[in-house]
Amino acid sequence: MIFTPTLERLASVDVSDLTEMHRVRQTWAEICATDFDHFDTLYELIIDAGETLLGGTHRPDPAHKFTPKTATVFLTTVSDQRYLTGIGSRPAIQTRLARHNEKILWLIRQMTAAAKQQPELAQPVDALISLYFHHASATGDGIKLYAGVVRVLPDVLMSFPEHAFSFTLFLLTQGSDAAKDIGRIVTFHVVQRGDVMHTFCQEVANGIMGLTSGSIKARWQLGAAIMGPVARAARDQRPDIINDLVSGFVLTPLKCNPSHREAEIARLEAELTQLRGRVRRLEERLKSPTPITVQDTPLLYDISRVQKELDQIKTDFEDWKGEHRDLAVRHIASQPDKRATLEAIQTGLSPLRNDTLDHLLSDAANLSSA
Repeated sequence: MIFTPTLERLASVDVSDLTEMHRVRQTWAEICATDFDHFDTLYELIIDAGETLLGGTHRPDPAHKFTPKTATVFLTTVSDQRYLTGIGSRPAIQTRLARHNEKILWLIRQMTAAAKQQPELAQPVDALISLYFHHASATGDGIKLYAGVVRVLPDVLMSFPEHAFSFTLFLLTQGSDAAKDIGRIVTFHVVQRGDVMHTFCQEVANGIMGLTSGSIKARWQLGAAIMGPVARAARDQRPDIINDLVSGFVLTPLKCNPSHREAEIARLEAELTQLRGRVRRLEERLKSPTPITVQDTPLLYDISRVQKELDQIKTDFEDWKGEHRDLAVRHIASQPDKRATLEAIQTGLSPLRNDTLDHLLSDAANLSSA
């Protein structure tokens, strides 16, 4: 089999070895560039790997015998699009995904059912779900594929609550009941688990209230429909966490959450370290003889912005907090959908009150009418 050498390479690496997985994808790109029939083999391997994780493949003579570890590494590697370099490769691989769609959804459901006994299945489930992001498009038959995977996502995310899934929020927004499904998952984390700062919750918060979420309009238009029911559930079942709810879903994404100076410094220094690491990896990949510039990547602009903010906090923390609150008020005043989201939270919490939320809405209303 043409993929045997790369599968043998993957057998000796860990799921966190991004460098070797990238090299394997480069080899796959060369293999598949001129012959899309190889995608059939990849999808047969995907099914074999998934069945291995559930106890063994159903095929009498599989092309490759996986172990649970190698199956997870393979699924993580194949759930990507960086080996789809040939012209027409995306439609071609979407055809293969459609052909195996029901089986893949079955694998996801079976792994989800086994979540309590095998929490380590979260990573392969994440990989199988990611196939729908990387191998399907938001048009034509791809929409039907989205609709299928969206139906299993709420159960997946609530069965593996500790795992940070990669593309689930994007996929959920493609569904016909997006607000209901997203709200159900958020309510699970907030009300049942008391985890307002869960990764999924913060992704939702940034999508519907974040200062930079203008490019994902479909998400923040859902804000009121998502957060109204969440706020009502918190009011009725967890009134003790309503201040945390406002903090996590309003103040944090708007970057006006009062906190300690030291905590903000630590947060920004960690962000700088992450950004510089990404630039360093980009330089290694480009192998440029000269330092990269802002024309090569906006990461350098991000570094400059974060460094400036860090310097301001160190110099005058109170001034920094005031600027951020003023920016949040202006943002709410200029964004009707986000203002509607805050009003939905306020109404959902009523008769309970949060003074900070009330003042934000009042100040935004005054600014709008000025």
